[in-house]
Amino acid sequence: MGGGGDITPTSIPSSLSCLSEAPPVFADYVAISQVCDDEASDECCDCDDDEVEALYFGRRLQDRLREAKEFIRRYKPGDCIEGAGGTKAGDYILPEITTLLLVGPRGAGKSTLVNRITRVFDKDDDPFAPDRAQVSQNSKSNGTLFLREYPIPRNSTAICIYDTQSLSSNPQKNFNMLQQWMTKGISHGETTTCFSRDTDEGYKTKGIKPFGRQFSFLRYKTRKVNFVIFVVDGVSIIEATESNKKGYIDILRETFMYPFLSIGDDKPVVVVTHGDRLSTLQRAHVQNELAEVLGIPVLQIFDIPGSEDYQTDLAILDMLRYCIQHAEQNLPIKLNYLLEVRGRETFKNAAERLMALDAVIEATIIFLCIMILLLRISDKLLQL
Repeated sequence: MGGGGDITPTSIPSSLSCLSEAPPVFADYVAISQVCDDEASDECCDCDDDEVEALYFGRRLQDRLREAKEFIRRYKPGDCIEGAGGTKAGDYILPEITTLLLVGPRGAGKSTLVNRITRVFDKDDDPFAPDRAQVSQNSKSNGTLFLREYPIPRNSTAICIYDTQSLSSNPQKNFNMLQQWMTKGISHGETTTCFSRDTDEGYKTKGIKPFGRQFSFLRYKTRKVNFVIFVVDGVSIIEATESNKKGYIDILRETFMYPFLSIGDDKPVVVVTHGDRLSTLQRAHVQNELAEVLGIPVLQIFDIPGSEDYQTDLAILDMLRYCIQHAEQNLPIKLNYLLEVRGRETFKNAAERLMALDAVIEATIIFLCIMILLLRISDKLLQL
């Protein structure tokens, strides 16, 4: 979870279900009787059609997961440019690394999401690797005080995710903080407590320096945010709707609608966390409620619970791909390309104008020739 701010509801609704209703893991699909390879023998296989279908679904799920993971591993900035308007990847200003910014209220699970995303790849690379982001277990923690850059996967040079301070209950503070990050960029290790100094937490930590540096003016590289991931706690949404306390949802909506959080026309992707503490019906209700409140399609909302299963892994990879593709649709064009295109268009327009002028000149010459011919004929007629 991220830290800071104070807009998380204080309790969990009594109607929440337990983990028994979470979706099955991949092992549930493959732990069935073997399918016989001998087509001539109908008695060697004791599995029914449902089990065969489950096995087939499990294998398809594993294949999709492998392909999605390979896409993220192979990705380099510029790979997803669609070439609109006759452009190619070299015509755009490509980022050194595609930067995704996590934004959300306290308790939404931003830091937990960083760890969960990392584990998708650690399962193959290093299953015993420790979590990367510090997670807050209760309100006594200060939460995230520094902007932290996490390459995805570990040591990647293509994608990174920034964990950030949680949203405040003060909309103006959120506006100032997010506007600075989106317009001036973000830097690993920068302290974020300057935006909450009117709180006790701010007074206790306002003298802290960016970690790893004696002088605060020495910075890591500044990254431009390429896309935003808006993290929301599903449990808090259920509590707010059931208790009819709209303050939490109102702050979410107001923050989500900040124009500078959008990249071009693309609003942030939404991730719903803690779905493992909700029933399937409640999780669907949360997605529909957010789609209605935020004015986005359900396909832009990704349900990523804390459970360790293949469906969650695939949802994480699909979310990352969504962010990458929409980030690259809004990359700026290089100035020399615009000048080149403008120059070609100017030359073409000038040529067309000259061709039109040539036609006028030709018509004028023809007209004059006809007039001269008519004058000579008239002179001959007068001489007769």
